[in-house]
Amino acid sequence: MNFLGLAAILSAIGMFALARYVRHAKTAEAVSSVTSLAAAAAEYYNSSDATQPTGAAPNSVHAMRHFPPSSRVSVPEDDLSVRGKRYQSNLSDWSASPWRELRFSIVQPQCYRYSFTAEGAGATARAVVTAEGDLDGDGVRSSFSLGVVPDEGLSAQVAKTMTKTDVEE
Repeated sequence: MNFLGLAAILSAIGMFALARYVRHAKTAEAVSSVTSLAAAAAEYYNSSDATQPTGAAPNSVHAMRHFPPSSRVSVPEDDLSVRGKRYQSNLSDWSASPWRELRFSIVQPQCYRYSFTAEGAGATARAVVTAEGDLDGDGVRSSFSLGVVPDEGLSAQVAKTMTKTDVEE
């Protein structure tokens, strides 16, 4: 009888640990993808001088640095596509701007919906990468956001901290 009681307790602890591990693995997707996208946005900003007119003064060229345009639609478009389930994207989902410019796509099924917003140029430029998902399908979404802004020398820097909301929801 004691053995069965002990087995039941260990089984319950094991199930809790397994569920927590699965949730953590899913959040790792979002953290990794958002970090990768923010780094790509910073690289794009820093190399956008190449798209400026030749012969312009370096300070003028740096003042025109910019991020790729904001995403018109998130991937996936509908937040219900990642509500308690995974979404299998395809290459056409990632072929539009800004994903093309950032050279980003996800080939495995994803738990989060990704979006990119950008505004301004030069010192006033700002970009934010966001991942949103509803891991357990209860209507409460977890969110991960990371910003990219230029420093005084007009070199894009990824924010040191990621904004996280309802991480294991």
